[in-house]
Amino acid sequence: MKTHNDEIKITVSAIYRLLLASLLGSVIFAVFFNIYKSDVIIDSIFPILNALVFLSLLGYFRQNPYARIAKTIYLYIVITVITFILTTIIYLWMAWEEQVRFIDSFPPITGIIIATLTLGLIMLPRQYKKYVVLFWASIALPIIYYLVSHPDELHTKRGYELLCLFGPASFLLYVVSPYQKSIRRHMTKVTGDLRRFEEAASRDFLTDLYNRRGLQGWLGLLNHDDKISVLIIDIDHFKNINDRYGHATGDHVLVEVASRLRSIYFEKHTIARWGGEEFAVLLVNPKANTLPYIGTMFQNTLSTLPYKSVGKVTVSIGVSTIAHHENFLELTDQADKALYIAKNNGRDQSVMYNSIHPQLAD
Repeated sequence: MKTHNDEIKITVSAIYRLLLASLLGSVIFAVFFNIYKSDVIIDSIFPILNALVFLSLLGYFRQNPYARIAKTIYLYIVITVITFILTTIIYLWMAWEEQVRFIDSFPPITGIIIATLTLGLIMLPRQYKKYVVLFWASIALPIIYYLVSHPDELHTKRGYELLCLFGPASFLLYVVSPYQKSIRRHMTKVTGDLRRFEEAASRDFLTDLYNRRGLQGWLGLLNHDDKISVLIIDIDHFKNINDRYGHATGDHVLVEVASRLRSIYFEKHTIARWGGEEFAVLLVNPKANTLPYIGTMFQNTLSTLPYKSVGKVTVSIGVSTIAHHENFLELTDQADKALYIAKNNGRDQSVMYNSIHPQLAD
């Protein structure tokens, strides 16, 4: 779970950086071309429009970043594609009309075009791959055709650069992209396997409840102001069950107790196998006036109905007070002391750690 959350946080951070970089780049271009005027008016207009669009997209993403990751990536690529295609068409039209010399006036955006092409091939689903190719073709083919039709511009350093980038370099990128996606799929599989192993390491093998390690991880996901109460539940005379019926039957009792625990309380909480025949239940933000009844509810539900193969089984429960979740160890100590009193008083009961039981005070 933690690994998955880290991946999402990294993705959100990367998108923020991408949008901020695009916004900053557009602002820099806008400032530059409005200070140093270009002969082509769109050099001043397009960066301003792009800056406004990227600012709007950044605002859209900030409203709900974790839910808008995929849509923001799609919108970013669409915006970039439209910008580049329009820019290319306008400059080629002016070059064909002999208003400008293409290699001298076409903006230095080929690197950004290739980067966008790479992002599209890697990030977009397979069914969108044809649109990435169409994007490349709508820009590259007209430029290549123009250069081939104008040898005087082709046989220049900028002409060779454009021909190479939109020709062999783009083709190489297209050929390599399936391997990039295979690597990404492999890394996703490895990440998924690690996540499953981490989850398995946080669970008790027998009952599929959290173990102590998993419980610590769960506590780390609580809100800053959340308070908790801890119930420690002990199966009475569990050693006698193992001695009389065998450990396999004892394991079945543990599994049945775990199953019943899942169906008792429906507010926010979690359950863990605390060790041996003990279980821990953590209640999140319970009401103080209902806490005694919650402990009794758990005790009655677990002890009233007979268990398969062994019949009557009872439990003893110690209930802590309510405190901030960072006081978890102190609360478990309270619940342990309350449990000790419950067992000494004859078992099959729930006891709270509070001022009603002065014998719990140290």
